[in-house]
Amino acid sequence: MTQLARSDQESTLQGSGQEASKPRVGLLAAVATAHLWAVSGVCGKILMRGSLSPGRLVFYRCTLSSLLLLVFLLCRDRTLLRLRRQDLPFFLALGTLGLALTQFTYYAAIQSLSVGLAILLQYLAPLWMLLFERFWLKVPLTRARMTALVLALAGCGMVSAETGGNLRWGSAGVLLGIAAGVCFAFYALMSRHALKSHRDLTVLFYSLLFSALFWSASPESWQPLSQIEPFNYWIILYVAAFGTVLPYLLFMHAMKHLSASHAGIISTLEPVVAAVIAWIFLDEKLTGFQLGGGACVLLAIVIFQKNSAVIREEASHSRERGNPVSLEGAGFPPSRE
Repeated sequence: MTQLARSDQESTLQGSGQEASKPRVGLLAAVATAHLWAVSGVCGKILMRGSLSPGRLVFYRCTLSSLLLLVFLLCRDRTLLRLRRQDLPFFLALGTLGLALTQFTYYAAIQSLSVGLAILLQYLAPLWMLLFERFWLKVPLTRARMTALVLALAGCGMVSAETGGNLRWGSAGVLLGIAAGVCFAFYALMSRHALKSHRDLTVLFYSLLFSALFWSASPESWQPLSQIEPFNYWIILYVAAFGTVLPYLLFMHAMKHLSASHAGIISTLEPVVAAVIAWIFLDEKLTGFQLGGGACVLLAIVIFQKNSAVIREEASHSRERGNPVSLEGAGFPPSRE
């Protein structure tokens, strides 16, 4: 993490070879990501109502996703599969400590907590991202950012509290839920760092591959496929392609144009959209309290978007006065001027 911070701080706005940022493109990509993850979550709920356990679902999801990317890269551009030996530890950490442990700690938390509380603890991830940007990247922790964070977490909690059923509490579960949020924040920040020197397809392929290898160590992952109903094969394939590969690529694309915490705040739309989809297709209840939570999340995104625009505008004025400011060093991609 120290190396990540130093690399971000050493990057400057002028002379950067990265793609110039387009905040609106980043916003649309992050919103699309949240919607795709929400649909995938509902599909996962359908699968787990049958004979498929969470662990097996994650294993199939990561394995199929990495295979799909492997076939695509072999046909399209094999050079994207090249990885320097010294980069292997980084991508091993990204796939295991980031992606695999995010899923493992979340599903483990559900064992002793209500689903709603586990979701809320996982979506503390934007808080950890903001703290990282504040103390390592020296991003100003403005009142608007804190307000947006509180609104997003409150809204996520309002939606999740209703979907999670009766509240169950356990100290081990709470620690696991917090760990899920920390691991997701770790994955987002490390992915953003990796995108400076690798293509998004390369980053996603190797993170999914190492995550699949992690889950393959569980005996549960190798139970007979005959236990799965034939129609569920198509749902699993959908989760792999449109619930994993596409949304993760969109999330990485969003982080090319937004700070990690900004993309994280927008990701709190996922439980809101999932609640609406479950209400439409699974006949689950959708209360006014949940709708209020959804409104809080939307308001948080608007506040954070406007605050980020103000920071960019102030940086632009500083450059005009001959005092250039590094936005990337403050957690922002280089501005498109």
